[in-house]
Amino acid sequence: MPTVHDEFERRCLLYSFLMPIMNQYVPGLDKGKGMYFYFIKSEVRTPGGLVARPALTSYYKSHWFTERPYDPFNEYTSPNETVLCPDTFQSMYCQMLCGLLQRKEVVRMGAVFASGFLRAIRFLQDHWWELCEDIRIGKLTDAITHVPSKQAVGRLFARLGANPEDAKEIADICSRCQQK
Repeated sequence: MPTVHDEFERRCLLYSFLMPIMNQYVPGLDKGKGMYFYFIKSEVRTPGGLVARPALTSYYKSHWFTERPYDPFNEYTSPNETVLCPDTFQSMYCQMLCGLLQRKEVVRMGAVFASGFLRAIRFLQDHWWELCEDIRIGKLTDAITHVPSKQAVGRLFARLGANPEDAKEIADICSRCQQK
């Protein structure tokens, strides 16, 4: 959908009202982080040289997302680099891992579309073992090759360190859910 700068700015302003209004009905949403699953999609150039991409990709690549000022309602578990990863698997893996590492701070979860959240749940069902292993040893798997994502997750591991106890707790929960 074509958009111009002013329209894009208006949409961002309207979106910024969402969480403060929700917080009136569900207090405390500003007291932790959001574990949201955001993804960019591929871009193409039109024959005239214009970039064509989904509106959400435009937003995630814009300064309104990448340089947003601190706002407790927009504090996410996923570093921008993991959202901007062009490989969907690597992006999901890194976002899920960051969310699990910071799960005790999470007060909101979701995705822009319900299908994205369902994909995240399925991803956890399929990859919890590898994610737990990374948490246990405090290091991102070598399967992730997107350098900015590796660096961002590496900074998180440098701050939090290895955590065998959390890895075991997550593995216990996931294995119980898998048995049902």
